[in-house]
Amino acid sequence: MKKLLLFLLTGLVLSSLLNAQAIFKINQYNIYYNKGFMPVATLFCNYPVSSKLSVTSYFYINAVQKTGWGEGLAGVTYTPVPGISVGLLGGLQSNEQQVFRISPIVLLNKNHFSFFGAFEFGGARYRWDCMGFYSLKSLKLGAELIRYYQMYAAGPRVEFSFIKKQPVTIFYSALWDWKGSKLASMFGIYSTFGNRWKEKG
Repeated sequence: MKKLLLFLLTGLVLSSLLNAQAIFKINQYNIYYNKGFMPVATLFCNYPVSSKLSVTSYFYINAVQKTGWGEGLAGVTYTPVPGISVGLLGGLQSNEQQVFRISPIVLLNKNHFSFFGAFEFGGARYRWDCMGFYSLKSLKLGAELIRYYQMYAAGPRVEFSFIKKQPVTIFYSALWDWKGSKLASMFGIYSTFGNRWKEKG
């Protein structure tokens, strides 16, 4: 876990040294589910090599005592036409018998509408997360569909951005786990530095 945290911090420092076309998104969110609380931190980086091809990386770590887990992924994202991007990331994870992990991603964006989907495979921790939004200036209204460990959940999601010079966004998802018949909440804060590419959550 310490090595993964060092890797995460190294990625943060290196990403800040890239030119202005690069982006990196720092995200901290919290999940409350089944009377348990899980804090999570992520870092997403994207560096365009050309108008259609980008180098993309994603780092994730949770801080649950004794069962903490993290991953570091890297790959490429391809944009065949404006508004449509697909990517494939692969990398390593901690605290799993299967050390390797893979994640296809898709991003769609047109006018006020946007969609993001990520699907992660490797070991017992299958995850996927799909979000769709309608944007109104500083407010985004949408829905989220997620598999997170044993939770299969969906519900509304709202995001609000403030500070014009460097936007900071707070968000909340109210989720219903139809497999466990339980409510779940996800809330947090993030900021994206660099250009306004649609990024992984």
